[in-house]
Amino acid sequence: MWSDNETDLDLLGFDFLVDEMVVALTQPRLLPLTMGVTGGWGSGKSSLLKIVSAELADIPDDETGHFVVVSFSPWQYEGYEDIKAALTEAVLARLQQEVEADGPQAEQVGRLRRMATSLRRPVRRLVGTALPAGAAIAAGAVDPALADAASMIAQGMVGSSESSQDSAGYSSEEEPEPVAAGAFRQQFGELMESLHKVRAVIVMIDDLDRCLPHTVVDTFEAIRLFLNVDKSAFVIAAHAEVVQAAIDQRYPGLRRSGASGLGAEYLEKMLQVEINIPALSAPEAETYMHLLLSELHLPPQPAVRRRRWP
Repeated sequence: MWSDNETDLDLLGFDFLVDEMVVALTQPRLLPLTMGVTGGWGSGKSSLLKIVSAELADIPDDETGHFVVVSFSPWQYEGYEDIKAALTEAVLARLQQEVEADGPQAEQVGRLRRMATSLRRPVRRLVGTALPAGAAIAAGAVDPALADAASMIAQGMVGSSESSQDSAGYSSEEEPEPVAAGAFRQQFGELMESLHKVRAVIVMIDDLDRCLPHTVVDTFEAIRLFLNVDKSAFVIAAHAEVVQAAIDQRYPGLRRSGASGLGAEYLEKMLQVEINIPALSAPEAETYMHLLLSELHLPPQPAVRRRRWP
């Protein structure tokens, strides 16, 4: 038996896909960019993301700076956090490491993180409210994004609002007012422009095809509304048909008679570049199995990455 975890050891001949992705992600004129990595379950999407992340990390700094890679799995936050807030917080937390602790950019990042907490307000308004079990169903009918939170509250899994406090240190009474998406994006764009040592922020989003429909849509909305600015790129690895079905289920009223649904068109609009992982042929699958068996009889070797960048 072998582990089903992703790896940065390329035994599938992903070189041509890695090259295509790295070239697109490192071209300033193509940014901002949303790229899709599509393929069936088990096709190697997560491993491809890991290999590309390592390649980007190996590119040396130049006069334009270096690449910042952020890994994010919306599936890990589902049911516990608003995905828009979680994704935004993940990006800002990583950028916090790129600024001086006492500099003006640190203040910008802190302000943006405080603004991002307002994205969770619709969910957190329910905290501390005495809800009967049936209210969870009603909340889900109004907005599926509230169903998980309402269920948790109904079961007594969420503490009272008097003691609740978010990760940025704000109690419910101290939360900032909700901000407009345009205002947040403008300030985020100004921050990115001021980071002269950062060539681009590249966010690797994995496991989207494991998420519920509202999480899939919220992830795309977070990219479009809040984070799609210059010097940014998003790579989304997912089973395309699963994501399309999730979008169709999220917006059943938009299904047109005689058409397959909105999902395919939505995904086509969101993804500017699509990298499809082809299915292995029988000889390729046999070669891959032989490589895995050979690896079992080899002593542990340090990871060797391709050094193609001067």
